[in-house]
Amino acid sequence: MENKETFNLVADEYERYRPIYPSEMFDDIFTYLNLNKEDSILEIGCGTGQATGGLVSKDYTNITCIELGSSFLLMFGVHF
Repeated sequence: MENKETFNLVADEYERYRPIYPSEMFDDIFTYLNLNKEDSILEIGCGTGQATGGLVSKDYTNITCIELGSSFLLMFGVHF
């Protein structure tokens, strides 16, 4: 097994114990980058979708997500 695949083995724990991102962080990112709600966003390593959820909660929906881990993608699919 390659190192890039080991994180996929702990997807359940990641989902359970990873703190959510504060809403203010997304506000800061959007302000800093001067993003508009219709702009395209590429999220690399979306995991279980925690950051994606923060983006969607701010009405950003033009998001392309890439995730290598199949376990993470299964959880991502439950949320979205």
